[in-house]
Amino acid sequence: MNIRIFRILGIDIKVDISWALIATFIAWALAQGVFPRLYEGLSPFAYWWMALTAIIGLALSIILHELAHSLVAKFLGLPLKSITLFVFGGIAELEAEPKSPLAEFAMAIAGPLMSVALAVLFGWTAANLAAVEMLSTISKVFEYLALINWVLAAFNMLPALPLDGGRVFRSIVWALTGDLTGATRISAKLGMAFATAIMILGVFWALLGQFAAGLWWILIGLFIRSAAASTVYQELMQRVFKGAPLREFMSADPITVPPGITVSKLVEDYIYEYHFDLFPVVSETRLVGAVGLKETKNTHRDNWATTKVSDIMVPISDEITIDISADAMDALKKMHSSKHSRLLVTDKGNLVGMIALKDLLDLLSLKMALEGR
Repeated sequence: MNIRIFRILGIDIKVDISWALIATFIAWALAQGVFPRLYEGLSPFAYWWMALTAIIGLALSIILHELAHSLVAKFLGLPLKSITLFVFGGIAELEAEPKSPLAEFAMAIAGPLMSVALAVLFGWTAANLAAVEMLSTISKVFEYLALINWVLAAFNMLPALPLDGGRVFRSIVWALTGDLTGATRISAKLGMAFATAIMILGVFWALLGQFAAGLWWILIGLFIRSAAASTVYQELMQRVFKGAPLREFMSADPITVPPGITVSKLVEDYIYEYHFDLFPVVSETRLVGAVGLKETKNTHRDNWATTKVSDIMVPISDEITIDISADAMDALKKMHSSKHSRLLVTDKGNLVGMIALKDLLDLLSLKMALEGR
């Protein structure tokens, strides 16, 4: 679950619940272990105050890292939705991929450069604060933040997708070969190999008795491996569906529901019969709405026999419709954002078909099988 905390430069900044959990754990570890070991002789209150300040600084560092990516993306004309803090750091959600190797390189390198700049800034601040005796405690927090940003920059520059270094590597291979697909495959394989090495390291640490550290490295490795595979999958989707007309994938004669039937009849004659989660509601020849599992589940079962479809249907909106002029990739993106697995295809407001996520993914699976993936 993501919670929007604020908006900056037209970009939503969100926090996933996983970030809140890991931030709490990190604060506890800093206050109870890291800071007392590094800086002896302070009070427990001081250690907790330092830990909370460090967590705020860490969150700010991650946001600025992702914001650097985002601002370069906006400058290059790439639509951006949001930045989300989650358990493994942060992610900037783009609506489109860079169109050239140079754009990929510029966008990827911006984040690590921001982390380096923050590391220098925090280090400079720590040095100046340390010179003032009454500010020496807070200087130690800035020392820690400087170190963390150096680590963030170094880790993110490892040449393995989906890390920034992997994208930099992919941009270079892409520029040298002119083949985005090939560059993505090479970078993803490197990312998977790197992820495997991290997991082996995690197992090694666990066997040495550092179970928590080992488990953390294993989880990071699993995340990187999954994300690397996902990058290849997304690139394949772009290649298969970008520019592909909806008419090639849609059902041109969709099952429609009249608005006057009861919810009971909707369930028995349509949902159980056809197994769809969304149906267009058509009165005579006019599209008036849509109804499906969500609306049915929100209606108390005792009222199914007396409630009509017209009473629970949702009005036609951009969320559940897509114009016939769009391509299949546009449909996939809308399904992802709206959480609907079926969309109504319209032409000047008239229903001309339905497009289903299952049909698109079945075709993608066939493509992958034929190409030996």
